[in-house]
Amino acid sequence: MRPQIVKNIATTVLSILASTVMLGQARDASSGPPTPGRGPLPPIDLSLPIDSNILILVVLGLAFGIYSLVKSKFKNTAS
Repeated sequence: MRPQIVKNIATTVLSILASTVMLGQARDASSGPPTPGRGPLPPIDLSLPIDSNILILVVLGLAFGIYSLVKSKFKNTAS
């Protein structure tokens, strides 16, 4: 029972430390997020729209998922 208590305490302490680091904020306004539009713009001719080809991406993702499942299934049955 003692190792479980130590593990729970360690998990709680690490969770609290991680959350305090994530919530920490600087007092300067200069360290805040950048203003919109403050960066290099992508070239007009190289921008690729995703909206028109989203169905193709979904179908390719499903096909790859099925391929991976079938491949792992055959690998497990062959062993």
